[in-house]
Amino acid sequence: MKYKDKIKHLVVSFILALIIFLITKSHLLTIFLVLLLSLIKELSDQRKGKNTNRESFADMSADVVGITLGILFSQYILL
Repeated sequence: MKYKDKIKHLVVSFILALIIFLITKSHLLTIFLVLLLSLIKELSDQRKGKNTNRESFADMSADVVGITLGILFSQYILL
């Protein structure tokens, strides 16, 4: 498994969630937008043959962790 790639997914999702949540103050909108971007990225990778279903699932799981941490950080640490 490509752990560096999963860390990149987590960090990018964290940053996106942090920014979007600070702008919108909406949990649902933040989750929706970041997951939508992640899904588009994964579908693009699969069309190009870069990822298998298993790798895409692992990437999306890392994205969910990043989103969760981004929202929690922005809500409880920054505000």
